[in-house]
Amino acid sequence: MLRPVLGVIVSYAALFFLWSALFFGAYALLGPERVFQPDSYEVSTVWLGLTGIITFFGAMAGGYLCACISRSNRACQVLAFVVFLIAIFLCIKAMRRDVGGLHIRAGEVTKWEAVDLAVVPTWMHVLNPVIGAAGILLGARFGFHRKP
Repeated sequence: MLRPVLGVIVSYAALFFLWSALFFGAYALLGPERVFQPDSYEVSTVWLGLTGIITFFGAMAGGYLCACISRSNRACQVLAFVVFLIAIFLCIKAMRRDVGGLHIRAGEVTKWEAVDLAVVPTWMHVLNPVIGAAGILLGARFGFHRKP
């Protein structure tokens, strides 16, 4: 009973730190000029693609870890559901956010300003929960098919 619960908790924590590190690393690597459209806080196509890739492969790693720790398909499904629900909550929160007019980007933008001011298309907010849950479930399948 403890193993599945531990698998979900540890995997979610690992997912959170992995995604944070990957997103901040990608932002530092690309810089604001490639993350955003020129003179705007609207994210670029490059950033949207990279976001999808990071979300999917990070989720796969989390699903794999959950499968290895818990040895339970149900625990991996619970992790996928938790990530899906949290992502839906963040999706709703982001879509209700008042951008407050057009912000013109000038000069350097810190990582935290980028998180606060980034304007992401609605379709990406809606797609993120699906990408995360699918990545977890696929990663879990790889975890169950590994050689002991």
